[in-house]
Amino acid sequence: MNAIYGFFSTLLLALSFSGDIPYSTIQRGMESNDAHAIVHLAKDKIVLQVPGSDGAYPLSQAEMILTSFFQKNPKGIFTMRYKNAKSVEGNGTVIGSYVTKGTSFRSTFQFRSGKYETKLESLSIVKE
Repeated sequence: MNAIYGFFSTLLLALSFSGDIPYSTIQRGMESNDAHAIVHLAKDKIVLQVPGSDGAYPLSQAEMILTSFFQKNPKGIFTMRYKNAKSVEGNGTVIGSYVTKGTSFRSTFQFRSGKYETKLESLSIVKE
């Protein structure tokens, strides 16, 4: 019985450490203005570029900056324009458009794969 329990536990852990890029989380987070969901795709710091802020931030500060951006630019429509599979080095990119109040912002998400997981490394939201 312990062997079966151990097998299923290992299987669940392996699935939870999948190295895939979380496209659906990005889509939902941008459309619902959920800064927490987006920022917490990163490990402990994130390089963030949004109008008025540019730098490397701890997650809590990055969340506040992204929340402020969404408060100024609420309820936008997010469309993914480019999704690449991870490269040999384990990096991945998602590029999309966030359109709100007639203004379009290009959103670029850069991911880097670690040993067991893929984490958001940088997020750039710039006016198109």
